[in-house]
Amino acid sequence: MPKRNYGLSLIELLVSMILMSLVLLGIFSIDLFSRHHVITSDKRAKVQNEISYAIEYMSKYVQQGIGDYNSPPITIYPTSGSQTGFRVRVDLNNPKTARDLTDDTWVNFYLDGNALKTTGVITETLTERIVGVFVTDIMPEFPAGGFYVKITDQGAAQGMAVDIGLVGRYDPAAAASLDNPQVAMKTRLVSPSSSAQ
Repeated sequence: MPKRNYGLSLIELLVSMILMSLVLLGIFSIDLFSRHHVITSDKRAKVQNEISYAIEYMSKYVQQGIGDYNSPPITIYPTSGSQTGFRVRVDLNNPKTARDLTDDTWVNFYLDGNALKTTGVITETLTERIVGVFVTDIMPEFPAGGFYVKITDQGAAQGMAVDIGLVGRYDPAAAASLDNPQVAMKTRLVSPSSSAQ
């Protein structure tokens, strides 16, 4: 009875190597794809968190704004040629002195390069990811960048409103891309007091 050879032929070995290579290539591609999206999502989340924090911080002081027709609670804040923004008058006294505006504190929010900063109560950099320049208008639907501020006096009954738009990127110096996500947020903040009573 003839013996059967149970070894592998060269063709069988090559086919099995090609199949294993395709399986490993598929696993590697899935891993690489997943890592790329996790990193991109992490960058987007960081930008969103910083811009969200800046808007919440500004909201805290805009809601405390106090002033009257001659001394409005919210104004455009020019500090120098490259540093512009807006400021809010707040009464930090205890007890509050609503009729006396001379003892109030100005809280300033301004853009310095790509950094959105605040001075007044404390000096702090809220974020360093803002793209563009300061614009005194409402943020468009598809902004390329900027720190948008539009102040509106809604009358004594409704107070003053400030529309704020912030556009940030993970790396504000580079163009927006999948690796450098851009985030735009806008809100309307209202200072309930446009006149001291």
